[in-house]
Amino acid sequence: MNSLFHKIFICTAWLVTVFNFGCARTDKALEEFMTVSGTAAYRQRIAMPPDAVLSVQLEDVTLADAPSPVLAEFSERFGDRQVPIAFTLPVPKTAIHANHRYNLRASITVGGALRFTTTRLYPVLTDDRLNRVDLLLDAVTANALPTPLSLPASFAGALPCADCPGIMQTLTLRGDGLYRLRRVYQEKPNGLFAEAGGWKITDNLLRLNNGTETSLFAILDNDTLRQLDTAGQPIKSPADLDLRRNIQVDPLNDSVQWYGEFQYMADAATFTECASGLSWPVVMTGDYLTAERNYSKSAVAPGSPLWVTFKGRLEQRPGMEGPVIEQMVIEKFNASQPEKACKPAASNAGLAIAELKNTYWKLLNIGDQQIPISPSATNQIHMIMANEGSRVSGFSGCNQFTGSFKHSSQELRFSQMARTMMACSSPAMELETKVLEALNATTHYRIEGEHLLLLTGNKVIARFESLYLR
Repeated sequence: MNSLFHKIFICTAWLVTVFNFGCARTDKALEEFMTVSGTAAYRQRIAMPPDAVLSVQLEDVTLADAPSPVLAEFSERFGDRQVPIAFTLPVPKTAIHANHRYNLRASITVGGALRFTTTRLYPVLTDDRLNRVDLLLDAVTANALPTPLSLPASFAGALPCADCPGIMQTLTLRGDGLYRLRRVYQEKPNGLFAEAGGWKITDNLLRLNNGTETSLFAILDNDTLRQLDTAGQPIKSPADLDLRRNIQVDPLNDSVQWYGEFQYMADAATFTECASGLSWPVVMTGDYLTAERNYSKSAVAPGSPLWVTFKGRLEQRPGMEGPVIEQMVIEKFNASQPEKACKPAASNAGLAIAELKNTYWKLLNIGDQQIPISPSATNQIHMIMANEGSRVSGFSGCNQFTGSFKHSSQELRFSQMARTMMACSSPAMELETKVLEALNATTHYRIEGEHLLLLTGNKVIARFESLYLR
């Protein structure tokens, strides 16, 4: 009886670890498998109950816009153990392809409820990766930033598309303030687009900033986000604009465009992403040398930060001190701009608040009219209220303007406005007239995070977005 029970246990354990294979195993069969192993742990000093379950999956993540096939899975109760917990995954060699990418994903559940999950990329098997990995899981309720959402989390949904069946969107939010938004335009060649940046929340409004533009979502509840227009207003459409929480959290493993500050010191480089304020060591592979050479030519002084943009991805790799940590891989360096810098990073207390003065305020909306994005920064409609002299200056769509302003508490008034007398096209002149009329009609203002709202009484007549001066 004991022998029969032992045989059944071995067979069951084998089926849990590798599916689609029988229980009969020989030494020759074992030679046809590769082993992926490691440990799973989390930082919090929290003891799990005996019925907690650790699940580890090995996935093929080669196709970013398709479900990731699971090659092998480990699932085991904690019992009387606590983290770190070891795992082993036998993987058929015939299922592994040299040109594919493979990743480990793990979760800890209690009574079916998700408590911890991986939010980072843990590549294995190909591209000379180590096949032993120490996984670090993040709590789904203990976040680095205060938020009404349980994080980390991924939200997905299909949004309408003008010339395709739909746009599949997947938004992943990490508790440290980093997000990844992936858009897949269905039935479109090269229809995959992804971005990353920082997120902030205020008054149930989720703001995503990828370094060049902002996207807004209303938080309907813990499991539902709804897309808004650039002014933070509901979009009038019969289509379903909601993104709903996924069961699993997608790792942030996409290649995306990054904007931030590159810094080189003591034979090591770091990158700080502007919108989130997060920093990572930079791996000296890929297009790293291009970035370093550019830094040596363009940095103001050795060790000073240099604003850069590049295409890259986050990866878990062994750090200089040994442990595996999240690092930045530069795949294609684009450019640097010594005159630019990251705006002040958001504090952990919530959304960063822009300053009224000495801020480059870019116009987003006049009333209900959305302002198109200008391809040139010099042609953006904007204004700057100087820190000294109470002077305002800017560009109103056709001409430069200047004037005075006074403010106290939430009151704001512009006066003595003057402008140059350039002639422009009729649409530009009409827009300029609206801009100057809005400034003259302003009686109050309100700052919401990085947005400046100009008001006549309680009515919003214009909305600006902040870009900080160096």
